[in-house]
Amino acid sequence: MEQDRMNAALFYRFGPADVLRVENTARPAIGEKDVLIRVVAAGLNPVDTKIRAGTHISCKDLVLPAVPGKEVSGRVAALGGQVSGLVPGDPVFAFLPSNGGFAGFASADASLVVKKPENVPFETAASVSLAGMTACQAIHEHLELAAGEHVLIQAAAGGVGHLAVQFAKMAGARVSGTASGDNAPFLVKMGADQPIDYKTEKFEEKAAGVDAVLDAMGGEVLYRSISCVKPGGRVVCLPSFTKNDPKAIALARERNVRLIWPMMHPERDQLLLIAKLLEEGKLQVEIHNKFPLEKIVEANQAMESHGTRGKNVIIINESHPLS
Repeated sequence: MEQDRMNAALFYRFGPADVLRVENTARPAIGEKDVLIRVVAAGLNPVDTKIRAGTHISCKDLVLPAVPGKEVSGRVAALGGQVSGLVPGDPVFAFLPSNGGFAGFASADASLVVKKPENVPFETAASVSLAGMTACQAIHEHLELAAGEHVLIQAAAGGVGHLAVQFAKMAGARVSGTASGDNAPFLVKMGADQPIDYKTEKFEEKAAGVDAVLDAMGGEVLYRSISCVKPGGRVVCLPSFTKNDPKAIALARERNVRLIWPMMHPERDQLLLIAKLLEEGKLQVEIHNKFPLEKIVEANQAMESHGTRGKNVIIINESHPLS
């Protein structure tokens, strides 16, 4: 029946952005502890492009065809029998560990679904579950950043980076952040004390002797990051491939720097905190561009160009009430 169908972006094989296609397919089923969300918007993250390309660690268990997308906002369409606290039509946002966000409807574990504040746009709420928890955990759990410490955030204008800048300032830290020169005013707006133009300035000179680094790049950027951390400092390495980088490990050992490879773990309490910070205007989300679902290929290509300030968002359904 037509009401059991939806449009979704999916792929039948791993590969470049153009393996994605938009098709009419069945809506996902929900279990007793799940929520069916009519998706208004979905956040696009680097992990989504890596899953599509087949380079992410989770791909070994992925069943194709698959619908990517881990961040969504929308309205509750249906509830599993054991779900309480929500009613159909409620505006919500959610994290989807098993993907499925780039679709008209998404099934989500109720424990990872929280109400969207009324004063927060759907596209903003769609951009914070994965990126927000990654940034929050990197700053507070893994770097354990303390007031008065100096942190360097690489790719500070990016999706995770611009949120990490704000969490670091909330912790009372001094923040240096790398980005292109034209993003310097944006970084200051986010709270950075020292924007560093990675194209014209050497961050290891501008931010020498920092207490901690959040690195989203790996390779030479990671090696140089290790060199600017004072002995006893720490570096969070977001790219998982760096875990097997012998040069990085040797440099860190030589300088007595601790390398940390975090694995983001979904936490309902953190989603609730993020919702509260958004509602109070204490956490800002930059939306770089909005793409309709039909432009999912172009959206992936934009993400992979590494030129995004903040987040790219896929708009899937308009934000009017359920029809």
